[in-house]
Amino acid sequence: MRARIRLRNAAHILFCCLLIVGFHARAQEQIGIAHSNYAGTDAVPLNPARMSGQWSWMDINIVGADLFVWNDHVYVNGQSRSVLGEMRESIRTSNSDHFIINESLDPGTRHVFVQASAKGPALALSLGKNSIGAHVSTRFALSLTGVGNDFARFAFNGLTYAPQHGIRYNDDGLRLVSAAWTEFGVSFARQLVARDYHRLSAGLTAKYLLGHGGAGLAFSELDYTVLDTTRAVIHSASGEYGLAMPAMNAGSGFGFDLGISYERTLEEADGYIPHSSCDPLPYRYRLGFSLIDLGGLHFANAMSGTFDASTAAFEDYTEVQTNGEEGIDSLISASLSGFQRTQELSIGLPTAASLQFDYRVLDHVYVAASAVQNLSFGSALRLRRPNTMAIVPRFETQRFEVAVPITLYEYSIRRPGFGLMLRLNNLVVGSDNLLPLVSRSSLYGMDLYFRLKWTIFRSPICRGKKKAKHRAGDGNALPCDVPE
Repeated sequence: MRARIRLRNAAHILFCCLLIVGFHARAQEQIGIAHSNYAGTDAVPLNPARMSGQWSWMDINIVGADLFVWNDHVYVNGQSRSVLGEMRESIRTSNSDHFIINESLDPGTRHVFVQASAKGPALALSLGKNSIGAHVSTRFALSLTGVGNDFARFAFNGLTYAPQHGIRYNDDGLRLVSAAWTEFGVSFARQLVARDYHRLSAGLTAKYLLGHGGAGLAFSELDYTVLDTTRAVIHSASGEYGLAMPAMNAGSGFGFDLGISYERTLEEADGYIPHSSCDPLPYRYRLGFSLIDLGGLHFANAMSGTFDASTAAFEDYTEVQTNGEEGIDSLISASLSGFQRTQELSIGLPTAASLQFDYRVLDHVYVAASAVQNLSFGSALRLRRPNTMAIVPRFETQRFEVAVPITLYEYSIRRPGFGLMLRLNNLVVGSDNLLPLVSRSSLYGMDLYFRLKWTIFRSPICRGKKKAKHRAGDGNALPCDVPE
């Protein structure tokens, strides 16, 4: 790839394409639906313990798709209307000059995250104290982290950006990782305690991963100077890289999710068994903790290596070209000393810890809060998900639900996301960052998700029978097949 001003144009085109694809197509955590008592299969990825005591007896996902794109350096504005309005105008007039693309001058390191998934069949089924689940989904993830302000400005403006010429920069910790895989998962959850006003559950999801491709570049040290419009010097660089070309079975691996969930119930929980009593046991608040996406992928036939280099000079970086994986490998091995080639590549999943809280305000009205902290540290080739905090007020019934998630990415209060989720019986559509599309706000990223489901709310013994509510303190759940 030539590194002249084309780099700026390429960055613009890539960012716009991602936005356009997102408009037509996994939000990071699907916060808008994940806390719902009727989330079913959508609650499991954030905390598998949520299957225990789910308010739907059986939830089947038929099809779904998610896309999440976010960065904190490049943003888009409409010239005279919202981004969505400008997109409509661009399509109508075949004019692509309606958008203003600029870069942020805020301090701090930069991040880029892309997550996409196609949701296949999934199941969450209550069997009393036990619940089981299964899912199939294809996922793609890309994370670019540890990017300094100066490096980001070179990426946006091109290496010909004169104000930064002749200055020595250090970008230790820069890491670019991407992977695509299909996962086949099975889940199990169990109610451990139902006593007094307390209910405690635990859950586990185990996943087999079929890798379709992966790539990564991680610097433990990067010290460089761009001298002028043609010359650059790398004073020192060390790290690792790898590339596994796309294939149906390029690699494999395993993943796990673990979680616990506690509810402070409004009625005594003695003897409560989910769905043997026809009405769910209401709670004052629910608290959950989980570890998600533990594990990783291994590619046995990859082009990979490690490097630990002293000075490398590029007398004309505009002439540097690479053609395919062998070209990348040849460039690194020829340019950097201390190069060692390997044939295996390991990429870690975007592991994170999550804390969830849900509070009942009154019948059908709840306010949830959650935090997701990434556990991807060091210079290893591990995917990273954004650190996220969210508050989600919602109104829910069996057939209808609306939620308004307010989200902070990377714990930054500069650009909060305001979203909307609607559930109409078996159809779910939502976004955790909708406001920039319909306002003149700066658009740093976006996400959309949808689900088409088949949900059975009541267990077989309850359908068509007289309701029999759990009675506090009776020590048993009443059967539902009592004749009227």
